[in-house]
Amino acid sequence: MRLEGSFWKALDFISKEYQVSVGEIISCIERAHVNDKNLASAVRHVCIHAMTEQLNETRNWFSGTSIQNLLSANPAPAFVLSKERQIKFTNEAFLKYVRTNFAGTGSQGESPSLRLHIDAPMDDLFMRLNDNQNRPITVGFAIGMYERRVRGNMNAMLAPEWRHQMLLGYVIS
Repeated sequence: MRLEGSFWKALDFISKEYQVSVGEIISCIERAHVNDKNLASAVRHVCIHAMTEQLNETRNWFSGTSIQNLLSANPAPAFVLSKERQIKFTNEAFLKYVRTNFAGTGSQGESPSLRLHIDAPMDDLFMRLNDNQNRPITVGFAIGMYERRVRGNMNAMLAPEWRHQMLLGYVIS
């Protein structure tokens, strides 16, 4: 049977996932598609279906909802920052940290503008985390609101998000 290399890789992935040989998978497909004249087409269909299911499952695990749940489960202040330095997610402990450190600042009627600065270039930090197999890196940060600034340290990691690179920050001091 002739298949493109990517389908053989998919069959290998499926065989490892289900702990059976590639030959057993092909035999199973052949038995299930007795009336099909083109076994290769049936194998391609099964491979695409299996990979689509795997992608959907992965998307569910690496989504904004999963990130927010991960933050919510953490009792320490934590946040997720986009590569463009926008705060995307926070937990209740981080909001309390901000309220505590910035109580009484600002003018009446003025909307607060929270700014967060990381003491390392974002591209370098992402590259270091990728090269370091996402082991946490301690880095300084500053949060500002109005004219007030608060400095601290955080453990930075790559956030588990499948579409965009984002930074997960756990405040440690």
